[in-house]
Amino acid sequence: MKIHVLGSSAGGGLPQWNCGGVYSVRARAGDPDVPPRSQPSIAISADGDGWSVVNASPDIRDQFARFPGMHPRPGTRDIPLDTVVVTNADLDHSMGLLVLRESLPYRIVSTPWIRDTILGNNAAWRLLEPAWGVVVLDEAFPLDRAGHLEAKLFPVPGKVPSYLSDLAANHAETTTGLRVTDTRTGRRLVFTPGLQAYDEGTLAELAAADCRFVDGTFFTGEELLAMRPGAPDARTMGHLPISGVDGSLEILSALPGRSIYIHMNNTNPVVDAASPESARVRERGVEIAWDGMELEV
Repeated sequence: MKIHVLGSSAGGGLPQWNCGGVYSVRARAGDPDVPPRSQPSIAISADGDGWSVVNASPDIRDQFARFPGMHPRPGTRDIPLDTVVVTNADLDHSMGLLVLRESLPYRIVSTPWIRDTILGNNAAWRLLEPAWGVVVLDEAFPLDRAGHLEAKLFPVPGKVPSYLSDLAANHAETTTGLRVTDTRTGRRLVFTPGLQAYDEGTLAELAAADCRFVDGTFFTGEELLAMRPGAPDARTMGHLPISGVDGSLEILSALPGRSIYIHMNNTNPVVDAASPESARVRERGVEIAWDGMELEV
């Protein structure tokens, strides 16, 4: 299967519009070591012709414009989009659905909790209801129209998005990972952009994958405090930090196959390709996604 990274940053992107942090400043100035990053999403294809998208970021219009694989066919308004999978209800994973509202030739897929919570508490999203289906956790469904890619959503530790915290309770379906298996080769991709912890089930899914995109939001648990006094730590926000004896780097560096960080916050030093933190990640055999990155699994 083919993968194209549409966006590699966490919510807000890099530079974030209201952020004067060092990496946002450098990205605005055109520093080649800190290139701009849009909000998180990947596209997946069995053949390079039809594509499915995992999470619809607020930047999806520009992401599609930069990716020829998602351009409309000449003389039509038909784009080669099969499925949009939504792995949680975070705004950086779902606001792009409103950008795609003008035509619904594709389908949207999520757990019932994600669909019902978004549609039930956000009136504007209800125009997407005809295209929005649900799947049961750990139940296989075809990602592409030809059926070459088999997908499953599985539960991972996470939290209710902040904007819904007073409206909904956490549930097994609130935060999910996506497993995609190429039925022709048996090779497997796992995508988990939000991870509060690595429980037994999540570790099993990651270890069984040939390639995994994993939550790399924060390098340390407290890094947001430097920009925003009183800010919550990484775990409180639903993200396991990269560093530390119990951080994700220690776990991922021990797994076979390719591990790739995605969903990096604009405070994370790994967005600087020349930083010691970025070098440390690469030395442990883990990659750092960038906008436009392409690979085959």
